[in-house]
Amino acid sequence: MKPFKLTLFLLLALFMGKPYLGFAQQKTKIRFEGAQSMKSLNLNNQKLIRYIGNVRFQHENTRVICDSAYHNPEENWFNAFGSVRIVQGKTTITGETLYYDGKTSLGKITGKEVRLVDDETTLTTQTLFFNSKTNVAYYTTPGTITTKNSKLNSQRGYFNRASNMLSFAGSVVMEDPDGTIYTDSLTYNTNSELANFFGPTHIFNKDNFAYCEKGWYNKKIDQANLQQNAYILNKSNKIFGDNIFYDKAKKYARALGNVVLIDTANRAYIYGQKANYWQESEQAEIADNPYLMLVDNTDSLFLKADQMLLISRKLNTKSDSTYRLLKALGNVKFYRNDVQGLCDSMIYNTRDSVIDMYVNPILWNDVNQMSADHIKILSRSNKISQMDFAGNAFIASHEEGNFYNQIKGKTITAMFTDGKVEKIEVSGNGQAVYFVRDANMLTLANRSESAKIYITVRNNKVSRVNFREKPSSNLYPIEKVEQEDVMLKGFKWHSGLRPANKYSIIPANFKPQPVERGETLRKKVLKTEIK
Repeated sequence: MKPFKLTLFLLLALFMGKPYLGFAQQKTKIRFEGAQSMKSLNLNNQKLIRYIGNVRFQHENTRVICDSAYHNPEENWFNAFGSVRIVQGKTTITGETLYYDGKTSLGKITGKEVRLVDDETTLTTQTLFFNSKTNVAYYTTPGTITTKNSKLNSQRGYFNRASNMLSFAGSVVMEDPDGTIYTDSLTYNTNSELANFFGPTHIFNKDNFAYCEKGWYNKKIDQANLQQNAYILNKSNKIFGDNIFYDKAKKYARALGNVVLIDTANRAYIYGQKANYWQESEQAEIADNPYLMLVDNTDSLFLKADQMLLISRKLNTKSDSTYRLLKALGNVKFYRNDVQGLCDSMIYNTRDSVIDMYVNPILWNDVNQMSADHIKILSRSNKISQMDFAGNAFIASHEEGNFYNQIKGKTITAMFTDGKVEKIEVSGNGQAVYFVRDANMLTLANRSESAKIYITVRNNKVSRVNFREKPSSNLYPIEKVEQEDVMLKGFKWHSGLRPANKYSIIPANFKPQPVERGETLRKKVLKTEIK
């Protein structure tokens, strides 16, 4: 995930280091320099002078040139009209009318297009107000600020040099090579280099889209924070959270509160209350009651744990293609229609859909309960094709009453067809207990031992057993069988631990995926860019 960046140099070039219009900080007289003609007037008991043609005024270090003007020397004000041009150093402002009062230091320049131009920056609007005494300037009509590579549009703009604060409001759009921001309001402190945005805010760049309704960006330390209905999208991932923080230097992001991570390529949804993301390694850590939903059209997986890690790996050194490793740690519990399970830790590999379970793992498939020190589940076409059980491997199913079919060995391999066990291979100290029926009545119990056992299963019942390497077998009439005769060492029946459905996995306080509130504008902008 690449960072979002707010660039505000264009604003600094406009407002910092230069007086706005150069009018005096003290009450000095406006000086008339010349005109083609002049006439004294007495209007409303005011003594005015009207100047026409190439009219020029000087006030401190600033010159004003216009087509005509009314000047009141006694009250120290003038109104300028027609091709108004204000020049101070390398800064020029042009418009149609200028109203300036030397007593209050207030000025207003208007026109079809008011332009403020200096070496690097241009502001265009229709009305620009300024106060040369308090160092405040603002525009109340739509304005555009442009530099060589950047542009900002807003309905209103305000700057106060005393507080080093720039403020923009009303349909603010900021464009630069790093991306584009659409927001309702934006403030920027030129001293701390801290920008704050308020209201629905949409941030676009080449690879990402972000939305929030409140946030900040600190240019000095390159950190950003998105708040209130915040989320970030890119081609393969989505991140939602009440609060999303990003540190560009460390390439680190943190999301807090109602966090949702979505891997769109693998249709994986991870929920939690806290998530950490490292951009360089493309790793994520989700904590505080995390929950995973892996969506499939036929059979989705629901999983919860104390902590989850999402790790990205490249297929090979020459490829940009990646796959994901999902590590679930602590009190792992999952449900899928065809298989349910629990363990202390689990790894899921999206490359080959292999699941590895560690530390007291237990699996349930149909009528079978399976356990071992380590369990590996292999899938093909989103269906279980094979399970490998290593160390203290055990498979059991309930037969009737207190009788259970049992298979035990050092390792067990179970082969599946259409999600059901079809063949079982047992290696190392193999032991088996299974029951024989006649006309659906239990008649015999068979307890067998062999170094290798091959079992064929039909309709979840043992149909054939082959023993290899020193087999031994005992048959017990069902009416004479003792419990210890048909109970293998280490057998435990854990039906009470089996997840009953997906709702036994989904947290009670679960909230669905938040609404992508900025979708309307995002689609509109992307459609325009495609054109």
